[in-house]
Amino acid sequence: MIPDFLIQTGFNGLVAVVGVVAAGGIAAIGAHFIFTAAVAMNERISDRPLGTRILSARILSGSRSPAMLFFIILGIFMAYLLMTRLTHPTFDFANGHEQWTVRVWLITVIVQASYLGSRIVQESLRWYIENIAKRTGSDLDDKLLPMVRRIAPILVYAVGALMALDVVGISIAPMLAGLGIAGIAVGLALQPTLSNLFSGMFMVSEGELNEGDFIELDGGPSGFVVDVSWRSTKIRDRFNNLIMIPNSKMMESVMTNYVSESTAVTILVPCGVSYESDLEKVERVSLEVANGVRDDLEEAVDDFDPLVRFSDFGESNIDFNVIMQANDRLGSFVVKHELIKRLHSRFREEGIEINYPVRKLVGSPSEGVDGLFQGDGLEIGEPAEDRGK
Repeated sequence: MIPDFLIQTGFNGLVAVVGVVAAGGIAAIGAHFIFTAAVAMNERISDRPLGTRILSARILSGSRSPAMLFFIILGIFMAYLLMTRLTHPTFDFANGHEQWTVRVWLITVIVQASYLGSRIVQESLRWYIENIAKRTGSDLDDKLLPMVRRIAPILVYAVGALMALDVVGISIAPMLAGLGIAGIAVGLALQPTLSNLFSGMFMVSEGELNEGDFIELDGGPSGFVVDVSWRSTKIRDRFNNLIMIPNSKMMESVMTNYVSESTAVTILVPCGVSYESDLEKVERVSLEVANGVRDDLEEAVDDFDPLVRFSDFGESNIDFNVIMQANDRLGSFVVKHELIKRLHSRFREEGIEINYPVRKLVGSPSEGVDGLFQGDGLEIGEPAEDRGK
């Protein structure tokens, strides 16, 4: 019940209205000091984990401003509600608006709750990203949570807006149906973007592609992964160019990851020696050279024993492969470079011949031209000094 001296007297009613507004302001100041003290007390509690204390302090600190704003608006609302009950002519402008005042108050509470919920969600996600995500063994939360942190406030405010419309008396069912149709239209218009987005989500969640991996697309570029974002994957090729590949293309292509679970790369160096060579000696010399490269270069895998495997009877040489392993893709170029140099030098020292391509033409003098086929035959590609023999 409101006393008659407030209802019927303009001055007393005005003083009462100002007093209610002032009470809301005092309550807001009190809330500020209470939350500040709670934050300080939370930081001084030593029997709780540091991470929990930091999270609680952030939530309390983030709730301080919404709480102060709530009491200020509450004071204004109560003051206006009081004016609707005053009968003095000074307050006639407020009479008959009680229903709208209540609606405005409910909308204000919804807005405040949405703001508070958004702050709590943002502070909690930021705390997790800064304190927990870096300690986990997966990069999924590092890449997923920043986007969730940007989207979560929008979802909170969207739910709050629908609740506010319902309070005003606007039916949200047709609006939801319209949003569904509009969502389909927007989805069709943004199909390439959404395709890249969902492809990026799958790539990040699977965790098969990480920064620093060396990848090669089937029929496409190759290089080291610089960044895997939601829209594209950035790689740097051997010419130091930055290439951005849409995630949808990454998902549709056959991709080779040369790092995967192990960064070691197998190196295969094809070679060949003449048919007159001693293959036992060739194998022994090749293994000695490969073992020397393994022992001398830090780019080579220490615990992998090099292999020599003869493969084919070639047209000019007996073909074989020297097999080694490097620590990573970049190191494979160094190991292969040094292995080829040392094999060439050692074969020259040992007198092991690597033939040039040779073709042997056999015929009779009657079939040749002016003695071209004199003798038993001619090998094209043999040294000039041997052609007259």
